[in-house]
Amino acid sequence: MRLKQSFAGAVASVALMSAAHAADMQPVLKAPPLEQQATGYVEVYTGWASTRPSVSCVEESDSCQSGSQRFGGWALGGAGRGNYWVSRDMSLQVDAQAEGTSYDFPGGGGHFSSHSYLVGGHWNWRSPQQYLFGVFAAAGDAGGAGFTGKSERHGLIGAEAQWYWSQFTLYAQGGYDSTLGTVDPVTDSINAWFIRGTGRYFVHPNFLIEGTVMYANGSIDFIGDPSLGFQTWSWQAKAEWRFPTAPFSVYAKYQGSQTKFDSSDLFTITGAKVTDQRVLLGLKLHLGDRTLQQTDRTGATLDIMSPLANPTSPLMFSPLLDH
Repeated sequence: MRLKQSFAGAVASVALMSAAHAADMQPVLKAPPLEQQATGYVEVYTGWASTRPSVSCVEESDSCQSGSQRFGGWALGGAGRGNYWVSRDMSLQVDAQAEGTSYDFPGGGGHFSSHSYLVGGHWNWRSPQQYLFGVFAAAGDAGGAGFTGKSERHGLIGAEAQWYWSQFTLYAQGGYDSTLGTVDPVTDSINAWFIRGTGRYFVHPNFLIEGTVMYANGSIDFIGDPSLGFQTWSWQAKAEWRFPTAPFSVYAKYQGSQTKFDSSDLFTITGAKVTDQRVLLGLKLHLGDRTLQQTDRTGATLDIMSPLANPTSPLMFSPLLDH
């Protein structure tokens, strides 16, 4: 009997000691995976535009005529962008954007407009703390007051990369933009290679300052005649602030661009160029993210700048409009 009692006591003691030891141990838990969800935003903007075509020489009746004209206008545009994480290191972003500008003829001679839209997507390999590498493609229409006098379908492809460091983001993009199919009985195609660079600085997570520069080199290819080359520079400066208690942000942006055309015996023009300047105010509704910096690192951080949809491109505005 005593042996049984001693054995039972020993078992009880071991059980109590084991329970006490287990209570002292802290459970080992794995860290939850990084939350990567679908996010995006929609935006609308409007503002003032000023576009100026000019030429230094147009040969008419054995004489050389020069001139320039400034056209004032009002721009209205918008965009929607969404990002979806396919896996922990791969994401897909889709874009839709459109813009139109209504101009007045100087002296009250009526109105005319230019407009464009673009639908595209980005496929990216990304690390939210370090980098993004990817490719993109898009297609849409652009035109109105350009060489063709109407909208033309065009498409673009390219590659892009971003680098993240503390409060800074550097964004590089390059590609090729071209009309699709023969433009008209005279013009075969209009196309351009382009490269752009963007820098963003986050003063704090909900306030950013951004600057962008783009360069494009292209040509208007005529059927049976020499091509007409052109070069476009575009620049932007933007400040954006997001409300801390609401999913909205507002921004102000200055945007400028200039396209210069090579001399051409076909058009008997020299020194032709188009210069555009705009001041725009915009409003964004954010979906799924909480700060501008979160959007930049894990959300819809990309956009598309098309040289053929630029306000001074050969499709959008002709330097001979005032002649």
